[in-house]
Amino acid sequence: MKRLIWLAAMLAMIPSARSAELPDVLKYVPGRMNTVAVINVREINKSPRAVKEEWSKNHETEYMAGALAVPPWAHFVVIGAELYPGELAEGKSLALVPVNNTLTSTEIAQREGGTTQLMGDKTVILSPRRGYVAIPTPGIVAVSSTLPRQEFSRWLTQPKPEKVSYSAYIQEALAKKSKSHIVVATDLTDIFDPQSLRLELLRGGITKEDPSLDAVTQAIMNIRGVTITVQIGEPSPVEIDIDFKQLLDSQAKAFQSMLPKIIDICGFEITEVAKAEVVRQDKMFQLKTTFSDKSLRRLLSVINSPADAAKSPEGGTILTPKDSAALASSMRYYRAINTYLDDLRTRGNLNMKANDYSGSALWYETYSNKIDKLPIQDVDPELLQYGSSVTAKLRSLAGSLRGLKLQLDAYDNYKSVTTASSGGGFITPRGRVGIAPSYSTQMDSNVGELSARQAELVVKTAPDRVKVWEVLDSDRSAVRRNMLEKYKIDFDNLKK
Repeated sequence: MKRLIWLAAMLAMIPSARSAELPDVLKYVPGRMNTVAVINVREINKSPRAVKEEWSKNHETEYMAGALAVPPWAHFVVIGAELYPGELAEGKSLALVPVNNTLTSTEIAQREGGTTQLMGDKTVILSPRRGYVAIPTPGIVAVSSTLPRQEFSRWLTQPKPEKVSYSAYIQEALAKKSKSHIVVATDLTDIFDPQSLRLELLRGGITKEDPSLDAVTQAIMNIRGVTITVQIGEPSPVEIDIDFKQLLDSQAKAFQSMLPKIIDICGFEITEVAKAEVVRQDKMFQLKTTFSDKSLRRLLSVINSPADAAKSPEGGTILTPKDSAALASSMRYYRAINTYLDDLRTRGNLNMKANDYSGSALWYETYSNKIDKLPIQDVDPELLQYGSSVTAKLRSLAGSLRGLKLQLDAYDNYKSVTTASSGGGFITPRGRVGIAPSYSTQMDSNVGELSARQAELVVKTAPDRVKVWEVLDSDRSAVRRNMLEKYKIDFDNLKK
């Protein structure tokens, strides 16, 4: 899912004007979206850490230690998204933000430099970098850089919704977790294909001889949804609820024993998740842990933030080391890029596992998109060149891994699972080819052997990725020296 942004730079706040409340905004989330995130900015700003670090005065790209770019003056932000396993980068999403109810499309277009269009009787702004922006009803601004024009139009021109239309699971999760600083609820009902799921478990290292394979498969098929809640702190407490439609004791035992492998297969590579305390509560498993700022940034990059080009409300001041717009903008831009690079580096990109290539490509592409969407007004031209160079290199890494994926998929096409009871047959990963009429305990597979060959291929291409990172490090050092010479300030060490 590409990164959403909104145009808070265009949203002048008038204290006497009414903005929409959360129940009003939630009605506008498209019903087909299987994920809804609510960021309770008002409550986050009251947290001890936010008060101590004065987050309410921060620029949006520095808010929550850069974990999510939201305007600190907004009461909340709602993000609706369609997230599917293996297709996170292609997900469609829509951000909804409460603003004063006197804001007009003309004001947004003028301040953004976008063009206005009509969709039915609604005015829409096409932003050069930010996609479609509209006011579906006074007091709400909607932004999407991922919805096609026709889909955005159909959503925008629909009759005014009287109630929420997304799934009952998401409704229940948001109501249950309404006091959380951040809540992300995803409905997973009927999202998994059983045959493809079974093969992914085999590809992930669960052997066909493992007696719990059937139980784990059935348990995952019975997952109703996942809800993640975050309370901002140092570090931030996180709870991950995995809710099931039904869960037999045998399935629960197998699922819990396999949970580390399942998390690894899903590509949810956050260190703290693997170390989480796991507790079963009837039809739910709850994982309790704490996230560092880096892990929080990684988690929230999946849903993407709705704002990264925002300015303070009209009449507000920008707090900078020298009260210089150019210096402040340049420092924020520089630090944001290097924070993203540090996050990518900590993923252990030089020691990827055989099943990690597609996940790594996703992260490289996601972070290059985040850099593309950083605010560029008043940013030093040399830093803009640096940003362009970094995104080009990250995309080359992503492209390299996707090319590697094609080679690895060639092995996938020869992977087979043969069952004696069905007279033979095969299915490739993700259910691409062939059929498997029934599962049998007499199963033969060449998945392990070919997966080992895939791992060797991944390791063989690692030196090329090392060279790209060496160039990134060299460029980073050079631009730091140049900024120090130009502004007489070390952008890395000056207190934010």
